[in-house]
Amino acid sequence: MQPTRLPADELVRQYRARGHWSDDTVGSLLTRCAADRPDALAVVDGDRRSTFGDIERDASRLALSLQRLGVSRDSVVSFQLPNCVEAVIVFHAVMKLGAVANPIVPIYREQEVSFILDQSGAAVVFVMDSRGNRDVESMYSSPIFAAVDVVVVGSARWNDMITVTDVEVEVEGVGVDPDDVCLLLYTSGTTAEPKGVLHSHNTLVFENRSMVDWFGLGPDDVVFNPSPVTHVTGINCALTLPFLLGIPVVLQDRWDSDVALARILAERASFMIFSTPFLRGLVNAATRANTSTPSVRYVVCGGADIPDSLATAATDTLGTTVRMFGATEGPSATCSTSSDSLHARTRSDGRPIAPTDVLVDGTDRSSSVGEIVWRGPDTFLGYLDASLNEAAFTLDGFFRTGDLGRFDDDGYLHVVGRIKDIINRSGEKISAYSVESLLSQHPHVSEVAIVAGPDPVTGERGCAFVVPEAGTSIDLAEVQAFLESHKIARQRFPESVFVVDSLPKTPSGKVQKFALREWTRDRAEVPRHMAGITIAASYEVDR
Repeated sequence: MQPTRLPADELVRQYRARGHWSDDTVGSLLTRCAADRPDALAVVDGDRRSTFGDIERDASRLALSLQRLGVSRDSVVSFQLPNCVEAVIVFHAVMKLGAVANPIVPIYREQEVSFILDQSGAAVVFVMDSRGNRDVESMYSSPIFAAVDVVVVGSARWNDMITVTDVEVEVEGVGVDPDDVCLLLYTSGTTAEPKGVLHSHNTLVFENRSMVDWFGLGPDDVVFNPSPVTHVTGINCALTLPFLLGIPVVLQDRWDSDVALARILAERASFMIFSTPFLRGLVNAATRANTSTPSVRYVVCGGADIPDSLATAATDTLGTTVRMFGATEGPSATCSTSSDSLHARTRSDGRPIAPTDVLVDGTDRSSSVGEIVWRGPDTFLGYLDASLNEAAFTLDGFFRTGDLGRFDDDGYLHVVGRIKDIINRSGEKISAYSVESLLSQHPHVSEVAIVAGPDPVTGERGCAFVVPEAGTSIDLAEVQAFLESHKIARQRFPESVFVVDSLPKTPSGKVQKFALREWTRDRAEVPRHMAGITIAASYEVDR
């Protein structure tokens, strides 16, 4: 699989000349760690503890077994695995071969998985056996997956693949170019169909080197990772960053905030990146336990909107908490550090992580709201479906994020919502994000998402989907009274309130607002992304 798009030649020259692209392959990271620190702890997976030497041995054997199956440079190897040491082994085996790793988030089922496997042309897919507590293995017995070789982790075949020792074949780095695509990662669904994002060894390694530099990470750090290893955050924090630095990663699969707190304390975890739901749960767990987390140096929150009040509470409870703005297409564009003021860390999305260029309305100092674009050494090469690239990039190579933002006077970025989150009410443009931020402070609101819905008079109206706190209730009158107390224009008030038991989300915690918008337009048919969500009550202004 070759890149469908590379940065302009001049950008490539600059990235190399300035040392941003080191031309290391991802596969070389594990080899280096295993040579330098073979007995050092690499992965903590529940009660299982693996060293770099262990991972190197098993990944090398698996790479040899895959090679015998015909997997080679440019072959796509998919895996739909939970957070476990086997996922680490599979990923690094693929990197050793110069093949393309294609992680698939565990919640995906036949429709999404068949789309991904068909489009990618995957040769092999690894899935978990019953230990994963997910019925993935039986799903892959469907005839629609007949074209792909399915390997069940934990099966006799898997065990044979990681114990093969009869023939020693050098697989490390054979014909691997650091500009080769090494990662095909599908966006997790803020649009209806996932899009295949292509990263090279150079873009992926730079992304992780930039985190080392930005956060001052070193040999004494320990990464805690509850984010799916099949999501861009997990790819970086669990599968790449620890092997760049030679430090341990503590995995957690099924989220339990009390278990997470116990693991952070027991393993003295110091660095973690995850989304708002994880952060909220961890803050609540630490508050219940009346304990601090002295080992924590950084909690980085990205992937979903984080209320200012939660960022402040997390800083007080856990340690330095900062927001990160990025995407699968470029995981870290802006962020803060401990050297920034508390106000900047908790009330902005940070400053651009140099050398990435982040612009609003064509400048890095725009105080007016506009679309955010960025370009940097960790920006993806393009989409697997090349027809999507023209709309995704400006002529000079900046990625169009679809997010709206502005810079403040000190150069910090403030993300104010998505372009599609603007409600056009009688010609007046209303930001759903700003109203959401206010409503999230209501004591009865656990989560809230606001989208534009149809209105026979004004064209569009604000539709608020609210998950209430346990044991509480909320209705339209309460929502409007609360917003009235904050003295905002009445035109910005939602005119429909739907009380739900949960919101449709991507694995990273982003609300799938397209599903909410679809439902407001055609209530007779429930979008598949809202399956299983109960609408307990609805309140609407009549025209």
